[in-house]
Parts: sequence; C-alpha cells; structure tokens
Amino acid sequence: MQTDQQSLDAKLIDVAKRAGCSPATVSRVLNNNPSVGVAARERVLKAAADLGYVPNGSARALRSTRSRLVGAVIPTLDHAIYATMVNSLQARLAEKDVSIIISTSFYDIDMEWEQVRLLVERGIESIILVGSIHRPETIALLEQRKIAYVFTYTSASTDIGAAVGFDNEKAGRMAARYLLDLGHTKIAMIAGITENNDRAATRRDGFVAELEKQGIPRANIAVLESAYKIEAGRNAMKRLMERTDRPTAVFCGSDIIAAGVIKYCHENQIAVPNDISVLGFDNLEIAELTTPDLTTVEVPAREMGTLAGDYLLATSAQRQHMRQRELPLRLVVRASTAPMAR
Repeated sequence: MQTDQQSLDAKLIDVAKRAGCSPATVSRVLNNNPSVGVAARERVLKAAADLGYVPNGSARALRSTRSRLVGAVIPTLDHAIYATMVNSLQARLAEKDVSIIISTSFYDIDMEWEQVRLLVERGIESIILVGSIHRPETIALLEQRKIAYVFTYTSASTDIGAAVGFDNEKAGRMAARYLLDLGHTKIAMIAGITENNDRAATRRDGFVAELEKQGIPRANIAVLESAYKIEAGRNAMKRLMERTDRPTAVFCGSDIIAAGVIKYCHENQIAVPNDISVLGFDNLEIAELTTPDLTTVEVPAREMGTLAGDYLLATSAQRQHMRQRELPLRLVVRASTAPMAR
C-alpha cells in the first residue's frame, strides 16, 4: 500500500516532469526559496496549478485527526472595512474551538491565489473569501481538495461553494432611489476600483441603472473610481467638482471615500448638505466622526460573519440548506444629506 508520503512525493515528481526540472527545484519553489530563477519558478507554479498539486505538510502531520483550522482571505485590514465581519466570524468559530488564519490580498486576485495556496498547505479545512471574482485556479484547488468555501459581501454562490452576503446591485439601486427621493437630479458616484471587484462594479451598475430607469440619461451621470482611502476620495471629489455641470448629490462606494469627499468640501467652502449631499456605504465608525455625520448604507457585516461561521461549522447535510443567504441592507440617515434646494 502506498503511504501518504510516497503519494505526495509521486505528485511532486509529476510536477517536476511537467515543469522540466528536478524534484529538488520544485521543492525549493514551493517553499519560497529565492535561489530559483523567475522563469523556472513560473514553470513550476504553472505545472503545480495544472496538476492541482499543493504540498500539505499539515495534512501529513495530522492525517489521523482534523486540523480545526479555517482560513480567511480578505482584501485589506485598513479602516476596519472587513474587521466587523472577521471579528464575528472568529467569535462564532471560537465557540467550537476552531481557529482562524487571516491573510490579505490587497484587492489582487493573483495575490489571493497565492494566499489560498499557502493556507491549503497549512491544512485548513475550509475558507472564507470576499466577493465572487477569483482566479479559476483558486476555486479549482478548493473544490479538488474538497475544502468548503464561502463567499462573503455577495449573495452569488457557485454550484459547490456558498455565499453569505447581500446583493450589491440592490445596494446601488437603494442609494440612487434615496437621492432621487430627495429631489436630486444631478447625481454622481465615486465608486471603488472596479477591476476584479464584483462588489464595486455591481454596486455602480445598480446605481446607474436605477437613475436611468427614472429618466436620467447615462451621459448626465458622472462616475469616477477611487481607492478606499481618504485622500483618494478627496482627489476624486476635486476632479468631480472641476466639471462644468456640478452634481448636487454624490454616492460614495465606501464611507472612507465619503470622508475624503467631505474633507474636500470643507477645504473649498462647499457646504454639506446645503450645496451637495454626500451618501456613503458600509456604516463604519468614521461615519459618525465626519462633520456633518454621514448618511450611509449599512452593510450587515456582523450577521454575515456569524452566518458564515454557522455554515462552516455545519454538517454536510445541513449545509445543503444554508448555501445562499441574502441579507438585508439598511439606510442610516444622518446629517450629510438633505432635500434638493428649490
């Protein structure tokens, strides 16, 4: 009978053959040894991905028991955008003595793939990801290894994976309807960076679609993109206000961007909300620290983390009824928005 070690070594040899190098070189690449050249490293990583090979030292050491480890790859730890979700997830898992390893991808799906690969190597049993756009290799690896995965901040699941989150298109439409109900017709959006970010892209698309549905031509809807940073939001607002047809209301893809927008307005004697209404997204703590405090769309982050944890702790049979959860959003009205002045 072939042992686990023999099986792993055989797979490593297969990777070496496919990459046209020695097993020792494969081992060095997979252990991040810097002595291997770029070209050889790329050949090895591609061969490993093609064959679905990830060394799993943790699995070898713990093959007689479960690892009790969950992985989570989130885009960033800046500004607590994902902190509430992760905190509630961790608290739920801790109730059952399950530990969590957290990694960040900086909104880069290639980096996310590397982080997922490393987490699989460490022996995780399941994983939390953000959004529905990922490298095909990432999902293929998880499904091949039968590692349960849950998408968060989206309600779009796969045939195998689960999703616990909300509908970002509906969120964009909610924001548009609110500003329209206040009487605004010159409305702009400063979205997050939409490349490889399904959340930011569908939020933008829902916002624009709702405005068009209510008779506002697409050409009259200014849409800019900004990183989730205060200064980036400030700079985006500067570009927006340099336009000849200034908006009277702006929807920001995050509270962080909105804080930058309000900062720009203060610096340039633009009154919020008398001259321009500002609407954020997330309902982070910073929303109550701006002047005026920020009207925003609240994301159900705490509930999202708890329910994602519930899914990962459930049995396979229970999971069949928990694979897709769409959570409601809530508009939190504060002082940064007001009816359009007549």
